[in-house]
Amino acid sequence: MSLTINPIVQKYNLNFSKTKKNTNKNIQKNNISFTSLESANGIAARASINTKHSMVTNSKTRLGANYNKETNSVDFKLASKNATHIILCIFDKPKGQNATHNIEMKRKDNSDIWEASVPLDELGYSKHNPIYYGYRIFGPNWQFSKDYFQDNSQGFKSLVDKEGNRFNPNKLAFDPYAKELSHLPSDNSQGEDAFIVNSENYLEDNAKYAPKSVFTIQDETLIPKATPRPLSDEIIGEVHIKDLSINENIDGAGTYLGAKQMAKKLKDMGFTMIEFLPLTEFDHKQGGANYWGYMPLGYFAPAKKYSSDKSAGGALREFREMIKEFHKNDLKVCMDVVYNHTGEAGLVNNDINQARQTSFSLIDNQMYYKQKAGVYNSNSGCGNDMNVAQDEVMNFIADSIAFWAHQGVDAFRFDLAVGLMDIDKSEKVYYDASRSLVGKLSSMLKERGIKVLEPNQKGEGIYLIAEPWTCGGQNSYQLGHFPDEWAQWNDIAREAIKKDSTFPFTLTPRALRNVLEGSYDVLGSGNKSINYAYSHDGFNLNDGNSFKSAPDCWHYATDYNGNTARQESAMKKQIALTLLSKGTPMLQVGDVIAHSKGGNDNSYNKDDDTNYLDFSKTRNLDSRKGRIYDFTKKMIEFRKKHVELRDGTFNKNIQYYKPDGTFAHPWDKNYWDNVNSNIICYKIKDGSHIFFSTSSDNHHINVILPKAQEGKNWYLLCDTSREKSFVEGDEKIDYNYVQHPHSLLIFEER
Repeated sequence: MSLTINPIVQKYNLNFSKTKKNTNKNIQKNNISFTSLESANGIAARASINTKHSMVTNSKTRLGANYNKETNSVDFKLASKNATHIILCIFDKPKGQNATHNIEMKRKDNSDIWEASVPLDELGYSKHNPIYYGYRIFGPNWQFSKDYFQDNSQGFKSLVDKEGNRFNPNKLAFDPYAKELSHLPSDNSQGEDAFIVNSENYLEDNAKYAPKSVFTIQDETLIPKATPRPLSDEIIGEVHIKDLSINENIDGAGTYLGAKQMAKKLKDMGFTMIEFLPLTEFDHKQGGANYWGYMPLGYFAPAKKYSSDKSAGGALREFREMIKEFHKNDLKVCMDVVYNHTGEAGLVNNDINQARQTSFSLIDNQMYYKQKAGVYNSNSGCGNDMNVAQDEVMNFIADSIAFWAHQGVDAFRFDLAVGLMDIDKSEKVYYDASRSLVGKLSSMLKERGIKVLEPNQKGEGIYLIAEPWTCGGQNSYQLGHFPDEWAQWNDIAREAIKKDSTFPFTLTPRALRNVLEGSYDVLGSGNKSINYAYSHDGFNLNDGNSFKSAPDCWHYATDYNGNTARQESAMKKQIALTLLSKGTPMLQVGDVIAHSKGGNDNSYNKDDDTNYLDFSKTRNLDSRKGRIYDFTKKMIEFRKKHVELRDGTFNKNIQYYKPDGTFAHPWDKNYWDNVNSNIICYKIKDGSHIFFSTSSDNHHINVILPKAQEGKNWYLLCDTSREKSFVEGDEKIDYNYVQHPHSLLIFEER
């Protein structure tokens, strides 16, 4: 089969001109590289007005396409360890045309980096006319031939070889470092299946419809910073960005612009950090529907689906404006990031000669993926695993995190983070917390000008949060085994908080105490624990306490035999235990308004009212939604008021009691290890004293309070068995209080 492609343009050679040393002290100190047309000195001057409370964005990346101001050219860099030839293809339009330029890249000496530099004026670039580009890559299974451009079957040896190479120059690869994609794989008449490469279509050229990388020159901008505070002082709200504002009567509902306008509302709810489900580019039509975005394609590109500005570079500009507004409201932003797998490669029908290919596998299947002879590992459960033991893959991930940190992002939650512990480059897996990317990431980010803070530290820097497990493979559960700078999602807390309500006679006081103390027995410090009862996975708060799940469902749900009062009390108690436990609490934003998904326990593919939030229904404080909303706000305020609830030190200023008023001594195993001891009481010294009692017993229990200090009395603050749980006014308690079944009480001494 013949194919007409423009000849290779030989006149563009690599540009090795040296960059002049930057003598601006402020810029050097902040490790800022300017790649925009705006004056670097002008931005630096604005930043220096208040350097403690602002930062300048940085669009420059180690690889990818970057503007070289000194040479007025675009420098293209791509990493491939096993490629033998790479052709950079430049297009005038994203679809329907062949490349206008085909440029042979050169391999940098003693490196896996391929380079080319193209004068900007040769490309016809303007702000309204971006550069579209992609790569044709040759390798051992498809060797380069000078006759390839007359006959595109030349050099072909196999679809996949014994080493797992899947090079195919007929399939255009987009740049892993692209800050924007022209369109998605599903945006063509054949849909995403057009990118399944097999023995029937491997000679078909897809350059006319394949997604292109988009290059624009971004103007850098000034972003204010939120108040530095330790992670345990944060109240994290997890939410999908579209769900957040889609039902609001605002411009750009469901986009970054819409989220920007929700900042004040989120602050008023009590949140201090918002954790967004994945925001990097993905194909929302993949697999029929991919609403949550956990199958990423672009790791430097904000998802264009969430941008109201569809112009070139518009998504990144709008993303930055959202960050600005959040920081102005003293809200931090956490991104849920997915580096354990990609949304690209994977065998189709378990056939080694059929694989979905758009970028990484075309660039270097061996380097990017865990595989053997083309068969992919899938401990992630998503069709492929990233080969994070490879140096360039580690650099790729560190570059991606640094890029988003340079856009103002404050924290990162790593999906299935155990996959990043692997130090074996073959199909075998060996986890090592210190020698892997997990152990090296902090130092790698430091080299890129980004400081990683430990959870108990505050200052200029970012936080790393691990989901400390993956879906399959030996030793896939690693809670407590991450380095000190990593906070960790705590499923021990998750299960205990839920079990306290749903399986009340299976949880011992010791198990609940460990959660309240930040799971120090597993994590070594309460500061490392991210405490939650519900997240995007599984049932949400309302449905977990209002629906019955199948008996074998891992995310168990119950409706308490239709007892609506018990349902609501359980919801409040779970919220309270999450916020009273040492560590960092995380609540779903939808749970604060008692959102229901109608019993759906895996709504990853629902771009509809199953997931969309409606805040208007919280206004009625006589409704369940209104009461849960009001209770959560007040519970958050209570946590913020009392510093001892946020101190991760084990057993600090705390004393445990039995309901009869006697001490619960540490050596009393008959109490601590008895599943029938369904009530735990404790007093915390926090300036004055606070006393708590949480019961999962079926009976009313008379709780004896400790003797108040001279001249002081105990007052009831909260009783979750009441519809209006927080007490309005003073309700003095002499020495005892009758606690309702399955409730939580808070008393304050004053």
